[in-house]
Amino acid sequence: ALASLWGRLLPERFKLVWQDLRNKCYAAYLKHFFVGAENLIVNGSPVRFIGGKHINIGNRVTLGHDVELIAVYQWENCEQTFSPQITLGDNVVLAPFSRIGCINRVEIGEWTTTGQHIYITDHTHGDVSYEQLSLPPRHRPLFSKGPVKIGAYVHIGENSCIMPGVTIGDHSVIGAGSVVTHDIPPYSVAAGSPARVLRTVQS
Repeated sequence: ALASLWGRLLPERFKLVWQDLRNKCYAAYLKHFFVGAENLIVNGSPVRFIGGKHINIGNRVTLGHDVELIAVYQWENCEQTFSPQITLGDNVVLAPFSRIGCINRVEIGEWTTTGQHIYITDHTHGDVSYEQLSLPPRHRPLFSKGPVKIGAYVHIGENSCIMPGVTIGDHSVIGAGSVVTHDIPPYSVAAGSPARVLRTVQS
């Protein structure tokens, strides 16, 4: 009730100033948990993360609200340990509700942007075998088919998934709602589930 009254009484421009100040303070607090993170920009809260010392954030990276950066260094149910590495290049923008899960390596090049509700992962819960599928998902060992590398100047459309072992070349566009299971060449437009290359632009 107090928050609602505050919202009605406070002029719009002061709300924007207050929101900007709050975001800057939150960014200053968050950056100490990561490697790098100079001039970190956040647009709302919360930003959730695990394994900050395994997350390297470049200059002027923007994180939307409800972004999750999960660098799994220990999977307790299976007593597994990992050396994950999440790297976000300079000027990367992760829109709200984007999630990155990593036990191996996820790398995103400079100036790459995403739409909302993006999921990027380099692993799954177990492999596809009778023994693994017979276990509850959370009791299966984590399994990576390889790192994920997303190039520079890439745009990933809303509600897309980037799956383990995938490389997306520089300057590519991934259409909204895509599931990327194979490599995408540079300067390509890809879409679909599974995503396929619709066009590759030549110089």
